Amino acid sequence: MACILNPKILFKMKKLILTLGIVAGFAAISNAQEPEQKARSVVFKFTETWCGPCGGWGWDLAEEIIGDIGDKGYYVGVMGSSSPSTMNAMGYSTFESNFTVGGYPTFMVNNTDGGYYLSTVKAIYNPFYSTSPVASPAGKFSIHDSKIYVNAKVKFWENASGDYYLAAYVIEDGVQAAQNGRPESPASHHQLMRGTMNTDISPWGQVLGSGTHAADALYSDIQWDMTIKSGWDASKLSVLLVVYKKEGSKYTVVNAMKAVDASTTGITENTAVAQMEVYPNPSRLSNAQLKVSLNQPQTLSVSVSDINGRIVYQAPATLFTSGVNQIEIPSTNWSAGTYNVTINGENISKTSTLVVQH
Repeated sequence: MACILNPKILFKMKKLILTLGIVAGFAAISNAQEPEQKARSVVFKFTETWCGPCGGWGWDLAEEIIGDIGDKGYYVGVMGSSSPSTMNAMGYSTFESNFTVGGYPTFMVNNTDGGYYLSTVKAIYNPFYSTSPVASPAGKFSIHDSKIYVNAKVKFWENASGDYYLAAYVIEDGVQAAQNGRPESPASHHQLMRGTMNTDISPWGQVLGSGTHAADALYSDIQWDMTIKSGWDASKLSVLLVVYKKEGSKYTVVNAMKAVDASTTGITENTAVAQMEVYPNPSRLSNAQLKVSLNQPQTLSVSVSDINGRIVYQAPATLFTSGVNQIEIPSTNWSAGTYNVTINGENISKTSTLVVQH
């Protein structure tokens, strides 16, 4: 005899499963990272796939910025009307209207037009890095069952007043799509903004409060979750946290920080890898070194690909011991540019960026 469950029981079971999934997603990020008292800029490249200069001088300038900016900030590519539509950042129209975008490409360093050259872009983010920040964000993200979860906090370092917001953006590196002005097709798009994590698609995130914010004030347990969209590569996703201050009708960048990847289950499994670091980075006159710290012995393969996805170096699978392992990357004779260094093993896939300069 067939057993037919009461619809109300089925509904409660589905609700319980959904709740358990959310709990599991946030479990790995119950304690967000501690904010750092550093001022970091965001370089937004407003760009389109149909724009020839975006794939010409704009592409070259983006690579220069990625290679130079280091700990001083973050590069983000933002698209709004490109084909395919999956390239478009969610909430793009509202986001672009906040900035002075006269055409494509436009490089906005925080809220200032960076011009056409690395020197003019650096002239904005270098001095900003030397300032004392009003507030700093920090956070962790986790990927579980095709969803991305974020837990963040913001600390104020000095007394402040006004409306402050914290936004979380999903960023994907190496998005493959055509780009006018590039000889290769598809091209590998750097650090592309997939969109805001706010459910109302507000690019400004969640309000931290208005009025007075005392020095040492801490806003914690700020949470988002989002279903990973079809076509996104979960292994190449990151989350950028940006603090804004609303001044009149405009939102100005206060500070930024990338959330730490704390994924423990689901699409990306990195529990065996405690740390992965490529140095020196940028690499100039000597081979790069890959340092991998493991919590347990693990068989791993190492590969390096250029921005077009071509493999330029591959090492055979090797059993590495727990603790710190050192691998030399023969980068001395490679062309200048940005490369992806990837380690792969059982239930492990982790990538770090290496910049080669001459």
